[in-house]
Amino acid sequence: MAHEERNRLHIILLYVAMLTLMGCTGKKSQTAAESVPPWDTVYTQQAAMAVYGYQPERALQIIDSAVIVGNLSEVRADVERARIYSKTQMKARMDSVLGGPKGTSLDSGRVIGERVLGHDSLKLDLNLRQQLLEVLVYTARMQQDTLKWMQRSRELIDVCRREGAERLRVGEHSSGMTEALRTEAELGAARCYAGQAEQGMATLDSVIAVLGTMPEFKFNELDAFIIASKRKIGVLSSTGRYVETLPLARRIIERLEDYEAHPDQYADDSKRVPADSACRASYINFYRTQAQGYISAAYTALGQYSSMTEAYLQIERSVTAATAREHIARYNALEQRMQRQEAEARAEREQARADNIRLQAIGILVIALLAIGFAVILFRKNRDIRQKNRVLAQQLVEFYDNTRPNEKEEVKVNSEELDSMSPEDLYQHIRAEVIRLQLYTDPGFGRQSIIERFHLTKDVASRVFSQGSEHGSISSFITDCRLDHARRLLVSRPDMSIGDIAAASGFGVRTTFTRSFKAKYGLTPTEFREQ
Repeated sequence: MAHEERNRLHIILLYVAMLTLMGCTGKKSQTAAESVPPWDTVYTQQAAMAVYGYQPERALQIIDSAVIVGNLSEVRADVERARIYSKTQMKARMDSVLGGPKGTSLDSGRVIGERVLGHDSLKLDLNLRQQLLEVLVYTARMQQDTLKWMQRSRELIDVCRREGAERLRVGEHSSGMTEALRTEAELGAARCYAGQAEQGMATLDSVIAVLGTMPEFKFNELDAFIIASKRKIGVLSSTGRYVETLPLARRIIERLEDYEAHPDQYADDSKRVPADSACRASYINFYRTQAQGYISAAYTALGQYSSMTEAYLQIERSVTAATAREHIARYNALEQRMQRQEAEARAEREQARADNIRLQAIGILVIALLAIGFAVILFRKNRDIRQKNRVLAQQLVEFYDNTRPNEKEEVKVNSEELDSMSPEDLYQHIRAEVIRLQLYTDPGFGRQSIIERFHLTKDVASRVFSQGSEHGSISSFITDCRLDHARRLLVSRPDMSIGDIAAASGFGVRTTFTRSFKAKYGLTPTEFREQ
């Protein structure tokens, strides 16, 4: 927060200095067409939204700066803040920044959004109100607040229809119908989870059917169809109806393949359309992987049959039944083929080969989908681990820098005072001297060295460290001193190798250093330096 305040102060000072310079030189202010201030292209809503997914703190700084320089109204800024808090991909980081438990960023996004929702300007600006309601619908769904999800979905449907009607009234193209259908799918899913399964499923079926039969099926319709299908798959999966998810997942993949082959035919002016070919490829891969995951989950859930052949036949019969309403002709052809196969079952040799091929195909498909799922899980897990390691390393550096005693301060104590000291005070004196003189950097420095240097008996030395310190033993104390010294070198001396740092810290063997370092900090020296 202090860093953010400093950035704001620097921006304000820069702004005032430029205004002063313009006034002193007597130059007249220019129109926007004549001159664009340099910060206009830096602190904008577009710049913030370009980085908010993985740099939410930077996006919030850009929003604050855009308000200061006049590029963004406070109301619009709050809408974008709600979006950043709710939809960033780095929710764990935002929860940490806000100082709260898991879900704090979603709570912050919801509070800001609900506060701004009542502002007068949003009653007139339907487009901005639609954007804010989309954020609130998403937040309610992520928080599993079904009632609020339904409420915000109804409000969003109404705004989409009003916005679409207004555009048509002035002769502009409108995507309001599609946006309304997209939100009706959200409402249908919410009803299913709220116990209104029949009404909710009817809504989802209606939305998917209308989208599939629209005369102009452009990108906006494709995106709405995918979202509606995903919501229905989620409801079906939650009730164990995995078989019915298969045709929906396959239709998503078919639509994406057609979009991939003919992108020009899907081009429209939708705000959701990918900006370039790279974004388009990312969009297709993202939803294709999700659809393949649904198929994998369905096959896995149905893999409880004793015979894989029986499972395959059962899946195919169920898929055929689930898609009968939309693919009557395909259903009849598939049914006839299955009957033909059953009639030809007398040819055992041919049937066995066909079964073998079928089993191999299922095995390859299941293995491929499981591999994809495993790769996705592994990638996300590694990403989370790297993020946690970065946070841990930073916390370690801050903690030890704040708690490390003054190594340069010399404490002089005579022999009489040493004899009268308590174990705690004597430990503090020994510790200060060892750290100040960095005696631990000598690999030969050990228990006997401390006894001789401070004129202690063995019993007194043992009592000092067992009763007066948290270490319990002299060797543990010396190891901690060396590890703390090595940690500081890892941060301040990137030019030194791990072996050199181990030697400079008093470790005679690098493996001992690595093992001790990981035991204390949870990371190897190499991992700590990388973080």
